[in-house]
Amino acid sequence: MLSLTCAIIAFCIVGWHNAEVLGTLCALPTPERPRFEPQAAQTSDGKCNCTLEYDASSGAIRPNVSCSCTEDACSPIVTEKIVVRQEMPPIADMVREIVKEVAKSGNLSSVDESADSGSGKKTPRKSESAEDRPDPPPEKPIVIEHKPWFVENRTWHYPMRLPRCSMDACFNFSRCDGVDELKIFVYDLPSPPVRYFSKINDTKFFTGDPDRACLFFVFLDAPGPWNPHPKELAHWNGGLNHVLVSFADMWKQKGPPQETIGMASIMVSDMHETTYRAGFDISIPLPANYHLHEFLELRPFERKYFLTFRGLRYLGHSGEGVFRSHDSFRNLHNGDDVIVATSCKHFINDLNREKEPALGAHCDDDEKIHANTTFNDLMNSTFGLVPAGIQPASYRFIEVLSAGSVPVLIADNYVKPFDTLIHWHKCLIQFPTTEMHRIVGSLRAIPREHVAIRQQNCLTIYQEFLKDDSTLMKSSIRALKARFMGVFPALAELTMPWGVSQASPTEVTPK
Repeated sequence: MLSLTCAIIAFCIVGWHNAEVLGTLCALPTPERPRFEPQAAQTSDGKCNCTLEYDASSGAIRPNVSCSCTEDACSPIVTEKIVVRQEMPPIADMVREIVKEVAKSGNLSSVDESADSGSGKKTPRKSESAEDRPDPPPEKPIVIEHKPWFVENRTWHYPMRLPRCSMDACFNFSRCDGVDELKIFVYDLPSPPVRYFSKINDTKFFTGDPDRACLFFVFLDAPGPWNPHPKELAHWNGGLNHVLVSFADMWKQKGPPQETIGMASIMVSDMHETTYRAGFDISIPLPANYHLHEFLELRPFERKYFLTFRGLRYLGHSGEGVFRSHDSFRNLHNGDDVIVATSCKHFINDLNREKEPALGAHCDDDEKIHANTTFNDLMNSTFGLVPAGIQPASYRFIEVLSAGSVPVLIADNYVKPFDTLIHWHKCLIQFPTTEMHRIVGSLRAIPREHVAIRQQNCLTIYQEFLKDDSTLMKSSIRALKARFMGVFPALAELTMPWGVSQASPTEVTPK
């Protein structure tokens, strides 16, 4: 009989999600599920009126469900739904309920599993009375799986289309044999070198001889909308040893279809964790528009503000930076030591507001705050907000570091720049867009001595890797060299965690 009890318990646990069928056999309550049944009827003026029937227990989510009538008949269509699931009770509660129901029916006696000493016989236990039984656990509430509107349909939910590549599978090491420095051949098409790579042809890394090149750089950020495919380049060879470079907000703006790049690696600012090929691709930063060194000597809590941001709002329903219009971002502002000053003034925002005026909610209030602040003044801050813009990367990142502030990133699915060289977790702080309401409280809870350590680490990282265009270009090449993992000793650059060079052999005391 004991085995029968175990079988019933296992059957009921496995069958929980089909409890409507097994509820009678297992004596389990059938999970109630909200009903969203649209009804349509003609009003007195001949129009079609659509309503929804729903369970009382789910009334709280009624605003998230709507319906409309079809154009050709008075019949309803559900236009929006919300995912609802019933939480499974803990297994211990389920087993307790089953045993109680079985004991109540009198069809099965509880048996003591311990044997009598010497005889090995099992002795029946006294059944619990109704008064002795504990109260049944309360019914589990319906849990609504909710996502803020600004994280729906984001790019990392798309299938990865980059070829599956690594240095082992998609790189010809023999091209780099016998070199004492990394040699790079640079194409002029689709674009000549841009941004902090603009002077690469004047450096020791450049070679005009493709036969001597270890790497081939292809810059994709051409000014026109139509770029030639890299496979048309003279030395493409299936993308072998090629590096595609782009600062575009989205790959599709300038890059070829991802599945067509062959064995090439990518070095871009718009790098997502869900498409990143670690050890093969490189995440690079957007360059700063300004470097603000006037506050570098100030300690973290000698500064005017605690947390600041001044920048653009993005109006719309999709894109990385639209969360800047969400209340959880705007409400960070307290008008005292936390200043969030945003502006809606941008021609794309103007076009979006013409189509949908509601997108401009609070723009007038935000403009007043923005007009009463200056960028330089707000950089005198302990922490600097670095919210994602049109792409996860932001020009504000290096600007905040240049002012000696501790960056607070608000970004999802973002590969930080030069992540193989820099221990970012000891400098910056990062929040997902869904957790913006936690930012101020979490920052205020950090011990002051920890903030001081983070600031010092950030300053060291800035000076070593990011302080100007020449340093940014060299850091990019250092990240490319790190991919070789010491295969070519002449190309290896060993650094301490904060970018401080290792001691030279003459400075090391032998044991």
